[in-house]
Amino acid sequence: MLGILSITLTLAAGVLVALAFDPVRGMRPRWAAVLFTACLGILAGAAADSIVFLILAVGGIASAIAVFVSDAILLCAAVALYVRTKRTATAAAIPSPAPFRYTWLLVVVFAVTLLIVAGRLAAMTEANPWGGWDALAMWNLRAKFLAGAPGDWHYAVNGALADRMHPDYPLLLPSLVAAGWKAGGEMDTLVPVFVSFLFWGVLIALLVSAVAMLRGAASALLSGLVILATTSFLLLAPSQYADIPLACYWLGAVALLLIGGEASRTAAVWAGVCAGYGAWTKNEGIAFLAWFVLALLVLFWWKRGRRAAMRQTVFVLAGAIPGILLTLWLKFVVAPPADTLVRQSQGAMLAKITDAGRYVEIAKSFIDAVLHLGMGVGHPLILLAILAVVLRWNPGRTYRPAMAVSAAALGLMFLADIGAYLITPSDLNWQLGTSFDRLILQLWPSTLLVCFAAMGSLADNSRPTTETHSARPPQAARAKKKRK
Repeated sequence: MLGILSITLTLAAGVLVALAFDPVRGMRPRWAAVLFTACLGILAGAAADSIVFLILAVGGIASAIAVFVSDAILLCAAVALYVRTKRTATAAAIPSPAPFRYTWLLVVVFAVTLLIVAGRLAAMTEANPWGGWDALAMWNLRAKFLAGAPGDWHYAVNGALADRMHPDYPLLLPSLVAAGWKAGGEMDTLVPVFVSFLFWGVLIALLVSAVAMLRGAASALLSGLVILATTSFLLLAPSQYADIPLACYWLGAVALLLIGGEASRTAAVWAGVCAGYGAWTKNEGIAFLAWFVLALLVLFWWKRGRRAAMRQTVFVLAGAIPGILLTLWLKFVVAPPADTLVRQSQGAMLAKITDAGRYVEIAKSFIDAVLHLGMGVGHPLILLAILAVVLRWNPGRTYRPAMAVSAAALGLMFLADIGAYLITPSDLNWQLGTSFDRLILQLWPSTLLVCFAAMGSLADNSRPTTETHSARPPQAARAKKKRK
């Protein structure tokens, strides 16, 4: 329990910092704005905890006392910052999307579904508390090295580890678990289970709260039901893999871009924070950060001009600096170049790229992974198609640039995954069978958010209202007023 207490202290500090620099201040419904900001704070706090503990471990001073002292310092600093900014913080009220008369029924259905799913996942975790194979042999193993005796942290990034254990993988998840273990004084299963379910809950809360601010509470609950219907996604929570944490940071970046639009500097910085810490979570996060920044620069330049594009790109990169620096330090200073993907000859890569059979195998695996996202008429794609027909396409001018950037970044990330499969030196069938479903699920929550942002609000079908997508952050409203 002490390990969970230590992590919770840092998460609380992250929440206070997020409330101090709230990127959605003034958005409605208020519960959604508060929940969304709290989720951002949890993501930032988790990353901060991993970074601080890694500094302690590298410095050879990691101990239970040192961990709790650092937690206390972070929390006190966050409290002081929150108190100082709260006195001066003001926010213009943003109109709420029009309500839907049967939202209460959706609340009941969502709550019951969530309880049933959580119960089943808890039973699965009890049966296998150490998670899946990758968690046991890679993520938790590296966490044990980080939480070991002074100097043992080197083994977590040592070239003696097998290539399949990825000694060069980013350290957010294992360092966070190690911090809890060191604070608690034992390497039990409680800490990694807590961390795994923490990110799972944050992801669902992020999606629901973001859709609520964009399209209203009714649409938000529907998005929650769709993600809960994704059975293959649910299985990742007890597996303790890094894919759900990675999906959280990607979802945060996309949501901030959609909600903040093109005028909110705070939202742009927070989007960079999420994308940067995604790079500190898993190798795929490095590629996503690159695609996200490139899509933002190119599409905003095309739609809004050079000045707007450069301004937003600078703010995103400013937020991503901690994640970028940590990843560069790990890749080029500490860890060995262990990725076999980039160590094969150009001739071998070319032979794989020109092999038509590999494209067929990848296509078959993709179809199989998509079919196994859910079951029967409750398959999430079927539910999404029904909602698309009922709610209709209605993105609105406000969200179109941000939606284009998000869709481009997600699409480029998917193509990068396909390219990695084409040139992988490992057995293609084994590689596809063990990872393709997880790569799709990394993108799935953000894709769902973009889809719901593109559809009309459920309230539109119950009463005539003004455009729900006119509810923009105060920064955007002020910018529009100045242009007039």
